[in-house]
Amino acid sequence: MIFDFLTITICCFLLLLALITPLCNGFFRSILIKWRICRCEQHTPTAFSIIITAHDKAKELERNLPSILNQIYDSKFEVIVVDESSTDGTDDVLKRLKNEYHNLYTTFIPESSHYLSRRKLALTIGIKAAKSEWLILTDADCRPTSNTWLQSMSDYCNNNTDIVLGFTNYSQQAKTYYRFERLHTFCYLAHKAYRGIAYRYNGNNLAIRKSIFMQGNGFLRNLKYLRGEYDFLVNEYSEEARTAVAVDEKCFVYQDSPSSTSWKNEHLYYMETRQHLKRSFSYRLLTNTDTTLLHFNYLIDIAALTYSILSSNIIMTITAAFCLILSLVLRIIIAQKAFKVFKERINYFMIPFMEIRILWQNIHLLIRHKFADKYEFQRK
Repeated sequence: MIFDFLTITICCFLLLLALITPLCNGFFRSILIKWRICRCEQHTPTAFSIIITAHDKAKELERNLPSILNQIYDSKFEVIVVDESSTDGTDDVLKRLKNEYHNLYTTFIPESSHYLSRRKLALTIGIKAAKSEWLILTDADCRPTSNTWLQSMSDYCNNNTDIVLGFTNYSQQAKTYYRFERLHTFCYLAHKAYRGIAYRYNGNNLAIRKSIFMQGNGFLRNLKYLRGEYDFLVNEYSEEARTAVAVDEKCFVYQDSPSSTSWKNEHLYYMETRQHLKRSFSYRLLTNTDTTLLHFNYLIDIAALTYSILSSNIIMTITAAFCLILSLVLRIIIAQKAFKVFKERINYFMIPFMEIRILWQNIHLLIRHKFADKYEFQRK
């Protein structure tokens, strides 16, 4: 009788975990249905200044910049490219494009600029040169998925917002895990922005008011850190209920496939940056709790399945196997809904493995960051 009671208790616990823990993940927390409410009613399109910084990005600019310059938009927009002293022919590409597009403007930062982040300096120069109140910050290796990108982004830029987070994912040529991890992270960040004050931003499609940037002295407080420009902007200038999340697929931007080195470096820079961001504890507590529950659920199911097989407990064996399959199926269904919203194509059966990989990938990066020289992330 005691054994039967114990079996029933364990089976109920396993079933409860299987039903609850799949809901504790970024895809479910994104609250996809409510996101659609974020989009604002139609209004008069605002003028935009699009700021792009480039260092040795001649090929990327030639490939991606026309898709920005050829936008169909009902209002004025300008594109400002700040050349970070490139040596690969970037200047030639920009001169050629300037002859074709009257709304393309260029400037540069001198090679002698040291002791601070060159990219933040380049962004600051571009922002100061901008004529419009609303800015869009993107990169040379990015391109909109639609020729009405600006029109769609404009729907989120109104009197109620200061910052708009547009989704960015890597192109389909990028590694599957890279695309999965970026979308997974964006879901958490969008949830944070929608439910309170935005924490940071992991894309390359950021709209922000120029006046907010100028009044807050831009990057003055973090110029010595080499990267994290979008993270610092969102973290410092976001206010409650004044950050919008652009979920219209026409707002999306694709980034060229990164190399393994550049992808790892980007994450290592973030691990340095997050030490200087506000609201880091609450965000990391949420993501770490979800990750812990994911692994705990799988481990408990596998342990119960192993024990029940060894003890010839058929009821527990069936229950443990069912709960393990149920957890996998629920996580796949939830992720599938997110993929549909963000037009992402990832093999559904890879989802559980990539969710598990996130923890171990982060541990690997944490170890690398811990033993790295701090001057790899700061100007000397």
